[in-house]
Amino acid sequence: MNSKVARRVYDIVYPLFFYYILYYGALVVFGHFFADSFGSLFCLLLAAMLCIPLQVYYFRKAVIIRRTEKMKGRELLEAVLWIVGIVALGTVINIVVAHLPLEDMSGGFRQSSAMLRDGSLVIRIVTNGVVVPILEELLYRGVICGQMEAWGSVGSLLEVKPKTPSLKVQVLAVVVSAVLFGALHFNMVQFLYAVIMGVVLGVAYIRTHRLWVVIVAHGLTNLVVILASVLIS
Repeated sequence: MNSKVARRVYDIVYPLFFYYILYYGALVVFGHFFADSFGSLFCLLLAAMLCIPLQVYYFRKAVIIRRTEKMKGRELLEAVLWIVGIVALGTVINIVVAHLPLEDMSGGFRQSSAMLRDGSLVIRIVTNGVVVPILEELLYRGVICGQMEAWGSVGSLLEVKPKTPSLKVQVLAVVVSAVLFGALHFNMVQFLYAVIMGVVLGVAYIRTHRLWVVIVAHGLTNLVVILASVLIS
């Protein structure tokens, strides 16, 4: 592996590594002090908030294709359609999952689901509808998918050539970021769900190169699922 490729791999791997160490380490520490009083989800919220500034730093320094001009017309419509489509897909998948006995079949999924419900409605909305989507989209779509896509258009480690990466590179970026997104949920049910959603979110990011589009889509999906579960129960 030559030095440039090694550096590109490093730029993708180390933000993920530090995220894993910091996030799960903080979750353990906050859980020890606050879980009994405020619930597990509150501890997850604190851990996610702690990780966001670091991922903002990685995203800002990452070599990726950035679009900063104001969206208008067809481009804005495409972004809205991506958001609506992602929310619809995520809602349908969650409805299917809710009607299957998956918690009985997967202890990891049961434990994860219990944590995500272990808090007030406000904490659930803030954590799963705002903070976690920001953190996860910064890392998986911005830092990982964005940098892998840029492999197809990088002239050096410091600047991006004004050309479109190949479809092969874009597909690889979407798939790898989606698989990593699923793998760090640590149970098969959420792995499959996260991979499916990760692929769709990755394609939306590649199409728009606007991080806010996937953050809003991710957050609204979680928000709809939260509110639906409250109404049903």
